This record gives sequence, C-alpha cells and structure tokens, in this order.
Amino acid sequence: MELYSYNFVSTMDIISAIEFDKSGDHLATGDRGGRVVLFERTDSKDHGSRKDLESTDYSNSRHPEFRYKTEFQSHEPEFYYLKSLEIEEKINKIKWCQTANGSVFLLSTNDKTIKFWKVQEKNVKKISDMNIDPSKANGNG
Repeated sequence: MELYSYNFVSTMDIISAIEFDKSGDHLATGDRGGRVVLFERTDSKDHGSRKDLESTDYSNSRHPEFRYKTEFQSHEPEFYYLKSLEIEEKINKIKWCQTANGSVFLLSTNDKTIKFWKVQEKNVKKISDMNIDPSKANGNG
C-alpha cells in the first residue's frame, strides 16, 4: 500500500508581506491573492509590555501567541490600460500607522496602488429576538 500526501496550497495563499506594529501586539500579513489578515497578541498581558521585556536581563522562553482578528480583500487584479499591463493583486508591503482613538491604521500596497485602512472594534447590538414556534416554522402547524 502506498500513501500519498497532497498539498493543495494555492499560490494565492502564499504570504508576500508581513509586518508587526510598533508595540508588537498586532501582526498583519498580506498574500499573493491581495488579502490582508490581522492577528492580535494574546499573551502580552501575562508578560508585560514589549518595552518591559526588552529591559529585563533574561529572555522570554515562551513564544508570543497571536489570535486571528480579521481579514479583508485589499487589492483586486487590475488592467493598466495606458501601459497595457496586468497589475496583480499581490500585497508587496504593509505598514502600520500611528493609532488614534483606539483605532488601528495601516497601509497596504501592490505594484500600482497604495490603500489606507482603518480597523476598529464595533459593538454589535441585538435589536430583538424572533419568537417563532419551531413546529410552525417547519410548516407543520
């Protein structure tokens, strides 16, 4: 019996840019498909700030832990008609900007366009509950 391992990673999923913010608490990756994925550090509260860790004489033996925060499509493939070129959506560079009012800002770029993004937490409010009898919802009553 022969066993085969297949790896179905698309070339669009390959990371083409990576950047930590100044504090080290946020991580952004960009891929060849034009997507940006944001991660947030989860262990920073346990070990103090990055500045505190850098001032100590010992190294932290634990690796930092990050959790998925969000992702979005930053760039789409384009056609540049003046030069008859196809512009691929691949993210070339990500740069974090200074934060303000609890919002996080970043820049992402492909070969032609630089985009400025504002990422912020939003609270979702529940307006009402639907009180539907399950027997009536199935058409049984």
